Amino acid sequence: MTDVTSAPRELRKGANVAIRDLGGELGGLTVFLDSRGHDGETIDADVSVLLLDASGKVRSSADFVFYNQPIALNGAVHLRDKLVPEPDSDEAAAGWSSDVVTLELDDVPQEIERIVVAASLDASTARTFGDAAGVRLRLQRSSDAADLLVFDIDDATTESALVFGEFYRRDEDWKIRAVGRGYQAGLAALVTEHGVDVSEEADEPEGPEAPAVDETPDEAPAPPGDAEQAPAPPMPAEVDDDTGTSSPATPAKRSVSVRRPTRAPRLPVDWNASIPADDGNDWQAARLFPVAGIGSGEEQERRATSALLAVMSMVREFGAALTGRCGAPRGTITTYIEVPFGQDEEAYRPDGVIQVRRGTREWTALVEVKTSTGRLNVEQIEKYVEIARARGYDAVITISNELAGGDADHPVAVDRRKLRKVSLHHLSWDQIRAEAVLAARHRGVSDATQAKVLEEFIRYMSHARSGMGGLGDMGPSWVKLRDAVKSKTARASDKATGEISARFDELIQHLGHHMTGLLGVEVQSLAPREAPDHASRRQQLADSGLMFGRLKVPGAVDVLVVGADLRADKASAAITIGAPRGDTRPLTRVNWLLRQLPDEAKDSIRIEAHMAGPRAVSTAALLGKARQDPSCLVPEEQREIKAFTISLEVPLGNKRAAGTGTLIGSVKGATTTFYADVVQHLRPWVAKVGSPSRAE
Repeated sequence: MTDVTSAPRELRKGANVAIRDLGGELGGLTVFLDSRGHDGETIDADVSVLLLDASGKVRSSADFVFYNQPIALNGAVHLRDKLVPEPDSDEAAAGWSSDVVTLELDDVPQEIERIVVAASLDASTARTFGDAAGVRLRLQRSSDAADLLVFDIDDATTESALVFGEFYRRDEDWKIRAVGRGYQAGLAALVTEHGVDVSEEADEPEGPEAPAVDETPDEAPAPPGDAEQAPAPPMPAEVDDDTGTSSPATPAKRSVSVRRPTRAPRLPVDWNASIPADDGNDWQAARLFPVAGIGSGEEQERRATSALLAVMSMVREFGAALTGRCGAPRGTITTYIEVPFGQDEEAYRPDGVIQVRRGTREWTALVEVKTSTGRLNVEQIEKYVEIARARGYDAVITISNELAGGDADHPVAVDRRKLRKVSLHHLSWDQIRAEAVLAARHRGVSDATQAKVLEEFIRYMSHARSGMGGLGDMGPSWVKLRDAVKSKTARASDKATGEISARFDELIQHLGHHMTGLLGVEVQSLAPREAPDHASRRQQLADSGLMFGRLKVPGAVDVLVVGADLRADKASAAITIGAPRGDTRPLTRVNWLLRQLPDEAKDSIRIEAHMAGPRAVSTAALLGKARQDPSCLVPEEQREIKAFTISLEVPLGNKRAAGTGTLIGSVKGATTTFYADVVQHLRPWVAKVGSPSRAE
């Protein structure tokens, strides 16, 4: 949770307050729905947002924001990833977890009069909010993460869906009301009451069934104690007997499914398509950002800076995504290149300046850019921090192909004492490219011309001569460490061991950004965060030549484990999935898994079945053999199978750079191929209603 210097206002059930009275900027708000279980257990709640017009109903299914549809109004309402506290924090020990919604109220159209924020529990768990040890709503100002308001809900009992609060217009102003109203019948009952047409059909046409959601609305009284009750929704418009059409007040709505997603996002079908062959002519298409004529590294850097800053100011969705990661408010972006500054009687010229204006507030950051193999310089960065502090600027942003390895927040170790009034942020070209692809091809850009500009910029970034290609090699210590591991002379204390271990962490981040662009969801790299973990990983690399990293894909059945074995010359990718529970036979469980793997999946994929019990017992077979004889994975004495681990190994390249025949290319290829062949097809087991023991 966020520490603040002043206590937030506490709101009681039914009370309301104007956003302006909280000191919050109109629009830039972050809503946290916090929950925790007893004895450190987490409550896995799902947030939803309903955008209501004067009738108290949604205009269409597009006004329903939830896990199957996380964005509305071109990003003005955005359901973010679940926020889990650091493992060693007090919040983690207490079992707190937070669901996050960002609101840009300035961008909400006038016809939307109420924004209802709610949460629900998965119907298959049979849990209610009464099982929670704590449930609350928190409101933050997005610009500086200051807590503005808190509303604790302490009277939940048997409800599986809960309206935490609502934002509503009053006299051209926005207010927030603490609601705390529950629904025993779950999410479907809540959204049906507000005009969402809920589909009774599952999104997935095959595989294990998810429990059906009860759609019977649950009666509950309006929240007490509010002198400004929201108007009661009018009766639906009647159908005209002469024309057979209804009034415009009740537009047709597409049915949506509120079933919780159980399938990982899919790769695009052309994810491994090669570049088309030359058509034979020597005509070159005119490009908005040409690579022709790039000479020196200085010219490459200047072009990259100008192109990036120009696109940030031109394409609002892209610029807001990048500046938002650096703490800027959402507003009008203006950019400059090579702005001269005087400091300590010397002249300095940062590569760029970004200014964001929102109302009377102005946020300013200095920008330092490196391309290709250019490395950031600590003395230069610290000097820019001094310039920013002297002028009252907010931040310094560095951009390069470097990624922060290990547990660092920045590729360069800057004296933290210098950052008391100025924040320091790093954006890698990998991260910038992923944000551009997300905006252009997944989230969408509202203006068609701006969308074309962003596509041109993506094309420019992807060209080898742009210098913006991302992680390019395993570093100068790669050959030395590789040879030492093979000859068994590597030691954990060697400088090269530490450098390559940290570089592999950077490779995992690179993979995360790569998969983010392909899948359209933010794939998180889970690098180790503690010194003992780093030490053990260096020891493992020296002793056995093994390196591992993890990727968390929203919707996937588990974390994806990516590895490299320098002694066996193998790159690998693996994932674990829980087996069906209950009294199902071991062979039935094996067949349940095999049915999920497509015919295109390689026969060389390895399946390991883990048995229940105190001893680590397992069986293993290649997919080709298991398809012919599923019983080869059945344990002796018909022991219970508790989980399966599926893995793929490919030859590991030994070259330092990226591309074919390299470690980076091998690990990247293994990860993407394994995801395409296995991960995106896997679904967790869910017991059928009335038959929890069957897995068919």
